[in-house]
This record gives sequence, C-alpha cells and structure tokens, in this order.
Amino acid sequence: SLNVPIIEHRDLNWSARVNANQIRSKITALAIPPQFVGGQYYAVGEPFDRRWGTRLVQTCNQLPAAFVSRCGSGKEWQANSDGLIVWVGPGGNPSEGLTSNKWQAVLPANQAPWGVAESWGMSLYVRNDSAAGAVKPVIQLPVGHVLPDLSWSFGNTVRWKRFSAYVLLDAVKGKDVSNSERANALGDFVYQGEDQNGKTVQTAKPIGYYWRAGPPESTGVGGWYLNTQVGYEDASYVKLREASIGYRLGKIAGVGDWTLSLVGRNLRTWTSYRGIDPEVGTTGGNNNSPILNASDGWGFPNLRQFTFTLTSAF
Repeated sequence: SLNVPIIEHRDLNWSARVNANQIRSKITALAIPPQFVGGQYYAVGEPFDRRWGTRLVQTCNQLPAAFVSRCGSGKEWQANSDGLIVWVGPGGNPSEGLTSNKWQAVLPANQAPWGVAESWGMSLYVRNDSAAGAVKPVIQLPVGHVLPDLSWSFGNTVRWKRFSAYVLLDAVKGKDVSNSERANALGDFVYQGEDQNGKTVQTAKPIGYYWRAGPPESTGVGGWYLNTQVGYEDASYVKLREASIGYRLGKIAGVGDWTLSLVGRNLRTWTSYRGIDPEVGTTGGNNNSPILNASDGWGFPNLRQFTFTLTSAF
C-alpha cells in the first residue's frame, strides 16, 4: 500500500493511494489419497486454486507422436479459424467444409489418433497416448486458476475549497471463471457465437461443431458444449468501483458542519469476459466460496448504485 500526498495547499489538497496484493495457496498435507473432485485435483503440493478438466487439441505436438509430422499447414491436420487442430484430410484445408461438402466425412478409428474415429473439421479431445487399450481415454489437464495473479486498486481524493471528489479503480489481473451460462447456452442453441450470420462460407460451421460435446465413443462428436476448456474464460477486469462528489454546506440553522454528497458504485467494468459480471460466483460444494468456486452460474450481477448522503459533524 502506498499513499502519496500530491498537493497540499490551504485551498487545494490532492492525494492518491495504491494498493496491491497477491494470494498464493497450495495443499501442504492431505489425509486422503490424491483425487479429482469437482474440477479440482487434491494432492500435496497442488495449488489450491488450479482447475482441471478436458482440453481440446490446439497444437500439433498434442497429437500422438506418429501423427505430429502429418499436422501443419497443407497437411491432414490443420488449425482452423478458432485456433483448434482439426482433421481436414490429405490436401484439404479447414475453409472448404461447405464448398466441398466435407462436414460429414469421417476418418475411421483405425486410421485416426488415439484409435477414435474423427469427423471432418471437428475439435479433438486431448487423450492419454500412453494408456493401455486401442481407444485412449480423455485426460484431465489444467484449464485455469481462480485466484488472481494480482489484485490492485487506485484511489484519488481531491478537496478544493468546499468541494471534494473521490474516484476508486479496482482491478484483478489473471484469474479464470467457469462461464456456466455460456457453456449451457451452447447446448440450448442460444449462444450468440453459434449464429453464423456474417460468416463466410470459408469460416461458417454447422451447429454440431458447437454442440454434441463429449468424445465420439460416448455419442459425442467433440463439440464445445460443456467442454471444460471452452467454459473457462479469463475474467480479469478493471472496475470504476466508486466515484463521489461532495459540497460542504457548513452550518445549517447555526448547527453542525454539513456536507452533501452524491456517490456512485460499480459504475463501469472493463473486461474481455463474456458473462454479465466477472465477479459473480456460486456457493456450495467443497469450497463453499464464490471466489474459490469461480463458477458463473446465473448469479445476479453487482448492482450499479447511486446514493445521496447528508452528513454532519458536531
């Protein structure tokens, strides 16, 4: 915390305060075997705020070793417009799904990575290549962390004669939230990102690309709906937490020293998070904490508030 008196004068005072903090938490002892519960991995040495889940293939080296050389520009597996590695076949490319009617093409399991049949242009789940059996299982991997890398605030107080003003910016950097509203909207076909209006024939995708979650062996086709990685988003933000302006009235009817103020709270949020409010979260579960659960599940967002206050000193 740092408080800086910028101007000190009989009629004008201006001071600024900066606060910053970090929280780090990890499991140092555990009376049960290491295990996954509700997206958390409980094990000694594990950061308590790390979240685990299913991930989609985003780089060629996430494929089994035998397929890495067949992945890249102009090859059988390429990155699509969403940055995901997809199967497009020899000499294909991710932009010809509609023009060449390829969206229903299927690569047989005995020719595909991990022994699982692939649909053309569909995202792939990262799997355990070293597991036994012909069909390799989907694995749990880190998908985010719910405690911010840095929390900070910056406040300014100005007094000029009878007037006073205060502004507070509040921010967090580097935390993730599970956007349950968006994830479920994918399954109900009401997520805006599923609307292909404005897309070209090269970038447009069928509804199944966003829906039908789960690996193909469990009736899914690798769609986005409820995929853990897709659900977690960066929820960093800067908020205009509070702003106020006041006027010192002085004595009223010869009594007191009165000040009239207008105060606004939660006035504006700057964030890339696609939910309503990056601060909301659900309670319950093992953590019973909106911050540690970091799940945006239809909670009511913080209200923007305006308040008039009349105070006095005697």
